[in-house]
Amino acid sequence: MGVDDTNKTILTSSLVAFFLDSLFFGIFFVTYAITIWLLVFPERRRQQYKRLDLAQAALLSVMLVLAFVYLILDVIVNVHAFAGYSGDLPSAEKLLRITSPESFWGARLVILVTQTILADGFLIYRLYVVWSRSLFIIIAPAFFYLGDAVFGYAMVNYQVHPEPGTFDGVVGPLLAIMTVLFFTSSFVTNVLTTGLISLHIIRSNRSVRAIRVGPALGETCQRSRVFDIMVQSAALYACALLAILITMRTAPSRPIVVVSILPSLAGAVFSLVILRNRLADATNPKPAHRVDLLAPPMTLAAPLSIQITREVSYDGGPK
Repeated sequence: MGVDDTNKTILTSSLVAFFLDSLFFGIFFVTYAITIWLLVFPERRRQQYKRLDLAQAALLSVMLVLAFVYLILDVIVNVHAFAGYSGDLPSAEKLLRITSPESFWGARLVILVTQTILADGFLIYRLYVVWSRSLFIIIAPAFFYLGDAVFGYAMVNYQVHPEPGTFDGVVGPLLAIMTVLFFTSSFVTNVLTTGLISLHIIRSNRSVRAIRVGPALGETCQRSRVFDIMVQSAALYACALLAILITMRTAPSRPIVVVSILPSLAGAVFSLVILRNRLADATNPKPAHRVDLLAPPMTLAAPLSIQITREVSYDGGPK
């Protein structure tokens, strides 16, 4: 591939990344607005979940601010590259490289790492709640989650303070290693949590379906169950991380396309997770057999006693 082809590839990747970032931020904003309304202004607020609802609203608000700042930096960089250097492909391409100070990649990586840590932390908390608040189940994900923070902010450090001896426009070996380790640890964290959450949902749905749904209706709701599992386990986010790792190996100039959408995608995915549960509460305020996967487990303080009365009627009236 020639120099001009490389320049065109980087410029095209930047435009596609900017378009997708704008698209997913719009999706995130819409789902955020609906979710915040259901969390903060419910018609029937459950007092025992008030703190949880407000904490989730605060988390989503922080993620929205981070995604918005990332989008603004993306706008500034692209306007500077394509409007300021129109007709000069090498200069525009040089500005868009991650090693260029004018690309704001240091600030954007801080947002990316922080957003990823918030998203992975929420997913681990969800795993903890889904599995009846078992600390044992989150040991392995928490180990890789620690790697998220260590490798992520080490990556930011090597981006802001380049390694001695590296040339202009060349990514240092430590920065490359930390980048791979960061996305790998985040991917493993998501695979573990997504898999365990999906397993628990499948087991719970199988038990509930045995009570509520007969065999004749099993096939009709198969697609909705698969979609529900994908939403609740945040599988789309794990797929995005896998796409980053694949493109880093096969097309080193194009991971930016997926990396740039992560801040908005993370917010959109996890607002959908919360939105799904709150919409279920709104449509089924008094469910009979629904399992709330965000609610803490309920226990009975005393044995349940049931009284059965029998009324016999005859011509003279009830007796």
